[in-house]
Amino acid sequence: MERSVDEIRRRLELALRPAEPPSLDEVLAAVGRNGKLRGPADWAFPAWIAYVEYAAQRIAEAFQLTEEERRQLFHFRDTLKRLLLEAWGQAKAKLTAIYKAVVEGTYRVEGNKLYAPDGAWMYIGRTVMHIPIHGISAETYFPDVLKLPREKLELFQLGWRASDEGNEKGRPFMGTTQPWQVFAWTAARYGALRIHITSANLTHEGVSVAVHLSANSWRQRWSKDEAVDLVASHLRRGEWAPLLTMWLGDGKAERKKVLRGKYKIVIAAKEPWRLGNNISTREALVARGREAFERLREAAGAYGVLLDLLRAHKWINVKLATDDAFRAAYKLKARKRGIDVLREAYGRNGEIPTEFSHMERPRRGAVAVTGVVMSLYLVSGQGVSLLAGRYVRDVGKALAVAGRLESAGLRPNVVRVGSYYMVYIATTDLLRLAERDEAVRRAIALYLAEKAKNGTPRQKEVARKLLQRHPLFLSSQSPHRLLEAGIAMR
Repeated sequence: MERSVDEIRRRLELALRPAEPPSLDEVLAAVGRNGKLRGPADWAFPAWIAYVEYAAQRIAEAFQLTEEERRQLFHFRDTLKRLLLEAWGQAKAKLTAIYKAVVEGTYRVEGNKLYAPDGAWMYIGRTVMHIPIHGISAETYFPDVLKLPREKLELFQLGWRASDEGNEKGRPFMGTTQPWQVFAWTAARYGALRIHITSANLTHEGVSVAVHLSANSWRQRWSKDEAVDLVASHLRRGEWAPLLTMWLGDGKAERKKVLRGKYKIVIAAKEPWRLGNNISTREALVARGREAFERLREAAGAYGVLLDLLRAHKWINVKLATDDAFRAAYKLKARKRGIDVLREAYGRNGEIPTEFSHMERPRRGAVAVTGVVMSLYLVSGQGVSLLAGRYVRDVGKALAVAGRLESAGLRPNVVRVGSYYMVYIATTDLLRLAERDEAVRRAIALYLAEKAKNGTPRQKEVARKLLQRHPLFLSSQSPHRLLEAGIAMR
């Protein structure tokens, strides 16, 4: 089996966490951040439904539609919402059955599938775990909201074909877990559609919903290779519209680099040299500089209006690169730590909740900080770091926990994760705690050694770097355990 039972159980627990209904603001914030809606099943599916309702209403307001086109748009909305509701119920039932089987040890594994006694099963691949959803599909119709000349529309279609769009029995199709892409792609492939909710993917935050759309009013004109070559050919002639949608599909959304003034258009491609300068075996650097993002924005035209109202995260990157006022406002908002924003909205602190009013006993992979048990997490991004975090259900509890940590001289922060708030402290604070608390030092050392031995390849790499970088933790481990984890003593 590719995955450990503990990892499968943890993912299932995340997917089945109780959750409050999502607010539209948090749904749009998530889409604008990375395009995805991930969380407990009872949050992710309602979040999709809320987004579909929002997007359809905004499209109806922003574009001039006939009464028949409005009827078609709202039929599309209602059909997708109904399918999501049905898929939610099926996914929840299967998640529950499989989790029960894992907890009770009544599951069986055949190849890369794990089965519950009632026949419910999940896929457990090396990089992906998902619950398949069966029989949730319907036909509907999406109107031509952009009303672009055919030549212009085909340029946008070409970019999607060069990236995310597939070919299914001669018809274009799109599979996505990003709700904005449903509308952005469908607007370029309007007409008769079949929608199928295919799976609930198990992530580190809960589930994400996978949607498959087939454009039955269109014939697929290009192979993938032809489409890539045509995008490159149009770009050489100064036509950027196909590149825009190719980047919306397979482009890297490097917001931090954009905010630092490092403007690069990088696209994942099977043969990157056909598109631009290959910077890796699977990535092409197509263009650089602010002017490149300005050309993307100019090429969008009416399509940019749609991307704007959809709050597409990659389009936000284009605006950050090209609109100084938008960039300044974004940076001003981003400067505030999550905890500061919450305190402005809800006051300084909540009451200390009773569940944190006594000393808790830390479990494996966790530390006790001022009486609050916090789980340890490895994080890799610009560098490598270790966090200790605590998930709580409401903002009052989050601020109360943060206040307790601050009273101990720490600098906590609070971020929204799905329907929960995560209170966390970063590596610097953990090192200070470890220096003066043997129990914390030993818990961190054990956690890192375990990840260095049994974690994913990336976790192994990060854990070993942290152990080697901080001899404080090496000294808390026996030579035998370190050798098992592949860590050399200094």
